[in-house]
Amino acid sequence: MRKIDAFAHILPSGYLEHLERHLASTMRPARLRYYQEGVFRFDPVISDLDARFRLMDRHGDYAQVLVLGVPPLEEVDPPQAAAELARRANEEMADLVRRFPDRFAGFAAALPLGDVEASLTEIDHAVEELGALGVQVFTNVRGTPLDHPRFDPVLARMEALERMIWLHPTRDAAWPDYPTESESDFGIWWSLGWPYETAAALSRLVYSGQMDRHPRLRVIAHHGGGMVPHFSARLAMGPGHRQTKDSLPLPALDYFHRFYADTALFGAPHAVRCAIEFFGPEHVLFGTDTPLGPPEAIDATIADLDAAGLSETELAAVYAGNAQRLLGVR
Repeated sequence: MRKIDAFAHILPSGYLEHLERHLASTMRPARLRYYQEGVFRFDPVISDLDARFRLMDRHGDYAQVLVLGVPPLEEVDPPQAAAELARRANEEMADLVRRFPDRFAGFAAALPLGDVEASLTEIDHAVEELGALGVQVFTNVRGTPLDHPRFDPVLARMEALERMIWLHPTRDAAWPDYPTESESDFGIWWSLGWPYETAAALSRLVYSGQMDRHPRLRVIAHHGGGMVPHFSARLAMGPGHRQTKDSLPLPALDYFHRFYADTALFGAPHAVRCAIEFFGPEHVLFGTDTPLGPPEAIDATIADLDAAGLSETELAAVYAGNAQRLLGVR
């Protein structure tokens, strides 16, 4: 069965070289060390094409949509450097798609979202000239939520272009788990903080009215939509409901059901089933987080889906059909 991995990360080698050189003089050493150990050197597949192709060959009729790995470019100073790095990343990813069309179904463009005008310029260049399938944004921009009015031109542009937004969580140890502490411990900022971030960003887009104002906006949330499917009943009631019941024309959950989600849940079949049941099989795309998840992330995700109780038609849609329909890939 054809499989299109809609959330496969990459740091193209030329981009990574420039990025790391720049961050060496501009990023806090502890933060840079995290990226070097947990992303840049985590798995050679992230930038080594030969290693990536060997991995891909194990999975038969399998292709990837390339999505840039962290850090979010809004963490890069100064803003002009972030814009230049986004351009380099997008041109390198577009080149890979052109050179290896059977391997790479397309790419999601990177944005320097700290600078909205530069991001709009990059959207136009990436989509219209490079053929990007959409863009990747992060769940907050240096602590500013995505529903802030300054980002509305980006949402409006993506809606007008009818291209997908890939939503990736971001948070780090500087966000403490408790007010009495100065930083997060035990990696909770990642294991639980990222799913929370995803759910918070989706919730803000709904409750703020952005999803109502942009009815054709398409957002695919990483890692199964974070906490949304698991806590959907809470999202439909309580303070959020009371605050927005007179301002939203539709029940809040109607907007949440409009989002899309991937299946990158690292071998948690119960979580994959929950995401599919909430969003519906027509709104779930096969995605693995390769190579930034566990070593056997692709195999684990396939096993999760094969155990989800889907019909053959539904399974084919999740594995590839939804990506083909929504992204226009083959």
